[in-house]
Amino acid sequence: MNVAPPGDGNSAAAASPPGNVAIGESGLAAGRPETPRANRRRLRWAWTVLAIVVIGVGGFAVSHSEFLDVDDVQITGLSTEAGTGLSKPELIEAAAVMIGSPMLTVDIDGIAERLIALPWVAEVTVSRRWPSSVELWIRQRVAVANAVDRSASVALLDAEGTVLEHRGEQVVGIPVIRVDQLGRPGTRMTGLAPLLLAVEALTPELFPWVVALVPTADGVIAELVGGVEAFLGFGQDYHDEFRSLEAVLRRVELACIVEVDVSLHSSPVVRRDDLRCG
Repeated sequence: MNVAPPGDGNSAAAASPPGNVAIGESGLAAGRPETPRANRRRLRWAWTVLAIVVIGVGGFAVSHSEFLDVDDVQITGLSTEAGTGLSKPELIEAAAVMIGSPMLTVDIDGIAERLIALPWVAEVTVSRRWPSSVELWIRQRVAVANAVDRSASVALLDAEGTVLEHRGEQVVGIPVIRVDQLGRPGTRMTGLAPLLLAVEALTPELFPWVVALVPTADGVIAELVGGVEAFLGFGQDYHDEFRSLEAVLRRVELACIVEVDVSLHSSPVVRRDDLRCG
């Protein structure tokens, strides 16, 4: 049997020469103690990790404590002209902000989405007011007309024709327009542009004389008190037509009039009925 001589390079592991120390992968001598510098570095890391844990736990505890809970909901920008629109309690209910919930978990986007879905709400901003309030800034739409359909049902419309709500009776102080059919709350009724322009142009002086504004194939008719009809036609903005109508009503006795045509506002035409004058 052949035996490889000591120190032969074909052996699996060569023996270390006497007096030499084996060096590990770390480059440190096996069994050598760590230096004070390494100890300090390891201690700093330990304190850093501990501080992060303490801060995280403390922050979570504070954010979920009563100190940073929602205590109230504040509403600004609210308008309820002519006794219409949504009240503060109705808006707070729709916002569904949970009193007592942590401020950090308040779903700002969800609250805004719920409010903007309301037909009355035109614009909304939701904000946290630290430490314990949620603020709702709301701009409501303004009702400008009572829309009355063929069955005498009533809905309130804004200046763009948005159906704000259905009502059991008309709101006093705003004009009446006649329509074939009412839309659902939140929808916008089409084909009402001339009527809504006439609503906007109607003056406070003429308002008591106008029973309703009615759409026709030839434009807008104003139904006046006493059964008189005033043909306004298709005005650019109806300001000239209403000024002409005011001038006519100042000169003639309304009881004797059947029709007034102010579609050509510079040359109004009046049709009288002497029998009605008595």
